[in-house]
Amino acid sequence: MSVTDTGGTTSDPVAEPDTSQEKPALSVTRRNFLIGAGAGAAAAGVVLGGAVVANKALNPETTTTTTTTTGVGAVPATMRRVSLDIDNVKYDLVVDNRESLWETMNFQLGLSNSNLGCDRAQCGACAVLVDGKAVNGCTVLSARLGRGQKIGTVAGLPKGPGVSGLHPVQRAFWLDGGFQCGICTRGFIMSTVQLLGANPKPNTAQIAEALSGNICRCGEYAKIFTSVNVAAAELRGEQVTHLASPIIVNAAGVKEAAPSAAGTSKEFQFAVPMGTIEDFEPFEQSLKKREGILAVSGSERAVTVKWDPAKLDEAKVRDILKDLGHAVR
Repeated sequence: MSVTDTGGTTSDPVAEPDTSQEKPALSVTRRNFLIGAGAGAAAAGVVLGGAVVANKALNPETTTTTTTTTGVGAVPATMRRVSLDIDNVKYDLVVDNRESLWETMNFQLGLSNSNLGCDRAQCGACAVLVDGKAVNGCTVLSARLGRGQKIGTVAGLPKGPGVSGLHPVQRAFWLDGGFQCGICTRGFIMSTVQLLGANPKPNTAQIAEALSGNICRCGEYAKIFTSVNVAAAELRGEQVTHLASPIIVNAAGVKEAAPSAAGTSKEFQFAVPMGTIEDFEPFEQSLKKREGILAVSGSERAVTVKWDPAKLDEAKVRDILKDLGHAVR
């Protein structure tokens, strides 16, 4: 359109700016900044199966991809090419500078050799050995470990198949009940391996100190201490009998069947179930102290009792259970 000024003259047409094609000014949101910087790589790795995709529109020349790489090209300043020796197997790969050993083993290598608990170096569930020393895999950086260090996990401990092929520490935790849900068990085992490698006959205070970096939320500490002591005895060459198995390990390291006392066994249902499974253990310990009781197992709802028929019969066993405050049907 023509525009007429106040003097009555007509000016040349002026083109109006076309805003429909204008691009908005670039603004970097906090989310896009974090994606471009590679933060959250571990969380993305869980969803994408280990391959973390970088936002190339925001960061076209660098990448935080943590997939295994065998190429020979240069790597970005935010990454390192490392060679990790895990359970005597070498892995050549590229890792992000901020990537933890646990992330590398799980997201890149597909190894499930340690459990992630708190992810804050507080619980010790992810503990592995680096040159014989227990460290938290969730906080030690993979980029710092590609210098010839020996990394050991529970997968590298067994010497053969089956229970008899397990490392003495693994076997003790398995057969002496040093676990419950199992989340913390691998970390406890690796810390125990370090302890017994340095101190073959630790006392209770020394065990507590050595395992102070590990937490069992199920509260299996009594059986964990038992497991440590049994494993220590076996490693010293002594004969041991495991609580939950008839296996005996003699001084020559030969596994034998322990002699079992003849007895009568029966399962009883509690008239009133216990509140939780944690209530069963103190009841079990009290029952085992009664004369004639050979073995006890069960849960918060039922108990299986094995007794010496020369000393007890079923009626007397029922009386004992009632006397301990847990009558049975």
